[in-house]
Amino acid sequence: MQLPNIPLADVPDGGEESNRIVRAWGEPRDSAGVRPHWEIGEQLGILDLAAGSKISGSGFIVLKRGGAKLVRALMSFMLDLHTREHGYDEMSVPFLVTRETMTGTGQLPKFEDDAYRTDDDLFLIPTAEVPVTNLLRGEILEASTLPRALTAYTPCFRREAGAAGKDTRGMIRVHQFDKVELVRFTTPERSAQELETLTSHAERVLQLLELPYRVLLLAAGDMGFSSAKTYDLELWAPGVGKWLEVSSCSSFGDFQARRANIRYRPAPGEKPRFVHTLNGSALAFPRTIIAILEHYQNPDGTVTIPDALRPYFGGDLLS
Repeated sequence: MQLPNIPLADVPDGGEESNRIVRAWGEPRDSAGVRPHWEIGEQLGILDLAAGSKISGSGFIVLKRGGAKLVRALMSFMLDLHTREHGYDEMSVPFLVTRETMTGTGQLPKFEDDAYRTDDDLFLIPTAEVPVTNLLRGEILEASTLPRALTAYTPCFRREAGAAGKDTRGMIRVHQFDKVELVRFTTPERSAQELETLTSHAERVLQLLELPYRVLLLAAGDMGFSSAKTYDLELWAPGVGKWLEVSSCSSFGDFQARRANIRYRPAPGEKPRFVHTLNGSALAFPRTIIAILEHYQNPDGTVTIPDALRPYFGGDLLS
C-alpha cells in the first residue's frame, strides 16, 4: 500500500529536469505588455481574491459576474465536447467519499494529510477520478463493454496548495477548484493506445479554445504515486510569463484495479483479469481561465471570449 506504481519502459529516468517535451501546439503570445490575470480580473470585477480569503482563508477564490459565467460556460462546453464527440458517458457523483474509495485509487494511505477529512471519516474528493473510478469497484466487466469512458464535472479539494509567493498568486494554486475529468477502463492490450486517445481528447479542448500548449512526458521521479506513465499538458500564461500545468493524463496499468478489484472476463468461461485504468483532466478550470484572461486580453482592458465558448457564454467579450 506504500509502494508506488512501476513506471513503464518508455518513461524517462530522473526527476523534473528529465521531463521531455513531445509536442507543442499554437504560438505563445509575447509577454510584453500583458498584465497578469489577477490584475485584469480584479479590474474587470470578475475575480475577488480578498473575498475568498475573508470567507474561507488563503488559497480560496471568488469568481463573480463574468467570471462565474465563464466557469459555467467552460463546464458545459467541456462536457458537451466529451459526451457528443468523444463518446464519454456523463456522471454526476458525490463530492464526499469513504476511506475505501480513496484507497481504491491510491490517494490513501500515503496522501491522507493532503486531503480534507470530516469527523465521520469521509473525504472531500481531490479529483473526480476518485468517485468515478470507484463506480466499478468490485465488478467483473464483459470484454465486449471495453473500453469504457466516463466523464464528470466536480469541484476538487486539496490541502497542499503550495507555499505563499509569486507562484501562488491569483488562481495558480488554490485549495478548491473546478474540473472536468475523463476516466477510461480498458484491456491491457489496448492500454498504451488508450493513453494516446485520452490525451488527444484533453488536447482537443485546448485546440478549440485556441490556447497555445505543450505536451510533456514526465520522468519517473516527477510522476504521481499511482501512475505508470503520464503526459502533462501545459498552457502558456503570458501575463505570468510561465508554462502552467492544466492537465495530467495518466495510465495506471492495473495498479488501481488491484486496489479496487475491477476486473473483466476476456471470454465466456475464462478467468477474470484486472482492467487497466486511465484518467486525465480535460480540463482544470482555474489555469484555463488564467490563460484566457492573459492570452486574449486587449489593450483597452477587455478580454475576448474564444469562439468555441461564445455560444455558452452568450457574448464575445469580458468588459
